[in-house]
Amino acid sequence: MQSLFLSAVFAAFMVAGFYAPFAAALGFIWVDMVRPQALAYSIINNQPLSFIVAVVTLVLFFAKDRKSPPKFGPLLALIALLIVWVTFTSATAPVPEYAWSKWDWASKVLIFALLIPYLFRSRVQIEAFLLVFVFSSGTLLFSAGVKTLLGGGGYGTLAVLGSGNTGLSESSTLAVVSVMLVPLIMFLMRYTLIFPRNKLTHALFLGMIVVALAATVGTTARTGIIAVVVLCLMSLAQSKKRMWWIAGLALAAVVIMNLDLSSTRWGNRMSTIETYNTDSSAMGRIKVWQWTVEYVGTHPMGGGFNAYVYNRILGVTPEGETQYLPEGQIGGKAFHSIYFEILGEQGIPGFIMYYLMVVLTLVKLIKLKRTWRGDPGMEWISALSNAMITMVMVFLAGGSFVGIAYQPYLFYLVGLTVALDQYAARVVRDQLKTKGRALP
Repeated sequence: MQSLFLSAVFAAFMVAGFYAPFAAALGFIWVDMVRPQALAYSIINNQPLSFIVAVVTLVLFFAKDRKSPPKFGPLLALIALLIVWVTFTSATAPVPEYAWSKWDWASKVLIFALLIPYLFRSRVQIEAFLLVFVFSSGTLLFSAGVKTLLGGGGYGTLAVLGSGNTGLSESSTLAVVSVMLVPLIMFLMRYTLIFPRNKLTHALFLGMIVVALAATVGTTARTGIIAVVVLCLMSLAQSKKRMWWIAGLALAAVVIMNLDLSSTRWGNRMSTIETYNTDSSAMGRIKVWQWTVEYVGTHPMGGGFNAYVYNRILGVTPEGETQYLPEGQIGGKAFHSIYFEILGEQGIPGFIMYYLMVVLTLVKLIKLKRTWRGDPGMEWISALSNAMITMVMVFLAGGSFVGIAYQPYLFYLVGLTVALDQYAARVVRDQLKTKGRALP
């Protein structure tokens, strides 16, 4: 039954794409987030769905929907340059087969981000993108949030759909993305056009926020608490009711400080933040980061995707001694940080490209937020830009301790920033044309 349902959803996206090509692109987001080919037991099981939906989307776009293409500005140029660079570093990696395995999926993420402004051009299309993003993520975090609310959870044991240690099946990644979704859900709750704005819709989105935060707590990932703190600080900085936020945060701090959480899974896990120097996992990450800096010092162009396999680090003993794999054996401890992941894999040039892209995205979003604040018909752009700024900041903070640099979450926001900016530019141009025709 599960296979039949997932196959039907995939088929529905494909059929809808023949009527509106952007709907096929929504199918790509769903496949990218949910990975139904790994959840189904038959029909679409282990099928190349990403490739299929990508081909269908491109064919339909070029055949039926090439109007109003966006200007190829700095952000799109940086994504294109990054695609070329990661291909180059993969080809020149010391052991290319390790690099190409990650390139296979990371390159698809980058290419889709490049196409987002071409595929999503109207307000309804942009909102459809957001809804599919939220509900696709919600498919995976729902089971985690509900299990937590029922008393389950724990680091590495929180059951979600699917298996393995990739995507949203990984606890720290799930925690970061769950927190990232909160400002986006709050935007949809206030500005949705596709859903009717009534009490039922309000309750649906509010319930999703509760589940998302519950999933964050349920992972007991230390990354989650960092992401929540950044979310609260950003909300405080952006809110017009700062005193209420300050009072609420102060009250929450007092309550938490006077509760004995040491006997709980969450409290026990969080306590390791203070004792990181005796935590083998934390010390292992620090050793990898030190190795990365030294490696880039001698290999400034980076080692290509999955370059961490050259560090040979197994872990750190309680006495602080680093354990290595035998000389000549390939393998090691992962980067566990988007900053060292980019630096080690793509070197100094790739690091500059990636974070210049992030900075330009934030600059563009801040400009959109300020430009359209208070505009009766375009206030939603300011509100969405505000939500996306918070999402990027949560990603940058949470990503400090988890290697998700090429997961789709940030690149969706980059592509969507261009789409939003281009939509606003088209509206301005149309208004100017209308005023020009109205002049005598």
